[in-house]
Order: sequence, then structure tokens, then C-alpha cells
Amino acid sequence: MPLTERPDRMDKKPTIEPKGRQQPRVKIEDVARKANVSPATVSRVLNHPEIVRPELRDKVMRHITDLSYTRDSAARALKSGRMRTIGVIVPTLALGIFAEGVEALQNRLSESGYTLFIANSQYDQRRELQELQSLIERGIDGIVLVGGSHGRELRALIEQAGVPVITTYVSKAVGGIPAIGIDNERATREMTEYLLRLGHIRFGAIANVVAASNDRSRARLEGIQRALSDAGLPLRPTQIIKADYSLAQGRSALRQLLTDHPDTTAVICTTDTLAIGAMAEARKIGVAVPATLSITGFDDVELAAQMDPPLTTVSVPAAEIGRGAADYLINAIAGSPLPRSVLLPYRLVMRSSTGPPRSSERPPRRRRSPG
Repeated sequence: MPLTERPDRMDKKPTIEPKGRQQPRVKIEDVARKANVSPATVSRVLNHPEIVRPELRDKVMRHITDLSYTRDSAARALKSGRMRTIGVIVPTLALGIFAEGVEALQNRLSESGYTLFIANSQYDQRRELQELQSLIERGIDGIVLVGGSHGRELRALIEQAGVPVITTYVSKAVGGIPAIGIDNERATREMTEYLLRLGHIRFGAIANVVAASNDRSRARLEGIQRALSDAGLPLRPTQIIKADYSLAQGRSALRQLLTDHPDTTAVICTTDTLAIGAMAEARKIGVAVPATLSITGFDDVELAAQMDPPLTTVSVPAAEIGRGAADYLINAIAGSPLPRSVLLPYRLVMRSSTGPPRSSERPPRRRRSPG
């Protein structure tokens, strides 16, 4: 006899077990009661642990961990009128120089109890504006930007929001926005003068100036052009290859430059990424660096020193910029008087990717007239 399902089970839907009741949120008073201290002591342990005796601090922290206590940020924000959050908008995190700066910024802010929100604009001013609007809607207490090229709409939005702001990697305040960074134009001018002293007279430049918002690389290109013009060797348009920030663009830019100007002996790049791409292409096509071609970069990313040969470049104090931006905003929120611009030092790092040009390429020495 075939088995049949019992009628009382045929249409019966599986039952769903009701979820357990949500546990009430652990309050600071609960921690205080467990640790046998006052709520004020727990607050001091959380906010100013350095002023609490180590044994007492450890005791309170054990109970905080045991009870899985977390601070109610929303309640703190309502009480203080601040969210204790900072927003940063960088062009990209694909470049190590920005990642290093953001890490230093976050670490310094964290020491003062601030949380960092990170956004990237991809060198697009419209996207930068959208990201800023989103951050302001979240109630951030301060803003970190990159560079001095910002649209009027963005500056108007900052003014309307009424929160402190600082821009980074440039040293001059533009449009009322304070700045902390280096003199990009002067750095490449000095690098170009170094190559001139080595004897180079046939130059090319690979510059990350495709995006209108990249005023840092534009300033670096201007430094190269000024130094060469002062030396009576102005660059022609075909000696300047404009590129984005990728390794592939560095490679294709060098190919184009050497196709148009095969006698080039020195190539100055406005980022290390472009320079590393150029060096890779030089190796592929059999151009010896630096025996035949000297190449320089800008940023001094970690990989620059590990190249073969190691890359001559400009070292940017990214971590110092990040920490300085954090200190600026923390002090601005506290109402302390602040400078409009902070100029930090860069450093020329001379490595083995540069050397004197081939002897046949050097300018003839002037004979001294008889005394």
C-alpha cells in the first residue's frame, strides 16, 4: 500500500521561530556599577586615559570589554553639537603619495577621537562637489581637500556649511581656503637645474596635466619650463607629453617622446608613476638608463628606491602633510588662531637613474681667453 501524506500536514507551512528580544544597550552607568567606580571615571578612561592611574584604567577597560560596551555616538553628537568626524577628498588612492597622507591624517585624528570619512574625485571637479555635498550631509566637522583648483560652487558650499577646511600638497591659500604643502614649481625647477649642471641640453617632459584640477603637476611642469627657458633651452610643444597618472601612460609617453625626439637625453616626469612607466619602456626598447637617458620622477614612493636603477625624484612629506592637516582642523574646531598657509620642505633625492649625458651630447666647453 503506497504511503500517503497525512492530511493535517499537507498544507502546513514551516513555522518561523520568533527572534529573541533585543538586549538593552549597555550604558556607561552599567560599566561604572560593574567596576565599582563613578560614571565620570569611566568617561575619563574613554576620553582621557592618560590622566587615569594605569591599574584603574586597566580595571575599567576589562569591564568595558566584558560588557561589550560601545559609546553612543549619536547621543554624544546631540550633547556636544558635533559628530567628531572629518571628511577628506583625494583625487585617487591608487597613488601611494595620497594613501600615505590619508593614513597619517587618520592616525592623528584618531588620537583625538575623530573618525575619518574618505572619498575620491578621480580628478573630476563635478565628482569632488558631489562627494563634498555627501560629506556635509553627514554632519562632518571639518574638510580636507587636495590642491588649489576648486570650482566656485565647491567654495560656496564650504562657506555655506561653515565648517573648517584645509587643502593639501600645495603651499598657497587660494580662494580663501588655507593650505599645507610644498612649492611644487620650485621643486622641479631645482631638479631641472641639477640635470643642466650634469650637462644635459636635450630635454623632454612627461606631465600629468590632463585633468584641469591637477594644479600640482601643472606647477611642476611650469618649474621645468622656467628653468629651461632661463637656460636658453625652452621646450617645444612636442617635447611635452601630457598623460594621466598610470604606468601605461608613462610607457606610451616615452615611446612618443623618443619617436619625435630621438636625441633626448633627459626626461623629467611630474610623478613617480609616470617615471617608473618610462623606465620600464626604456628597458623594453633597449635604451640604457642613465647611460643613454636620464629619468626623474616626483613623490618618492616606496617603489622608487627599489627600481633598477633606483629613481632620482623629489621626496614629498606626505605623512607630515596629513598630520599637519589633522592638527589644523582640530585646532580650528577648538577656535585656536591659525596660519593661512604652511610651507613644508621637499627634498631632492639623487639616485642612479640620472647621470651625465653621452660625451657626444655635451655642449662644447668654452675656451678661456688668454689672460
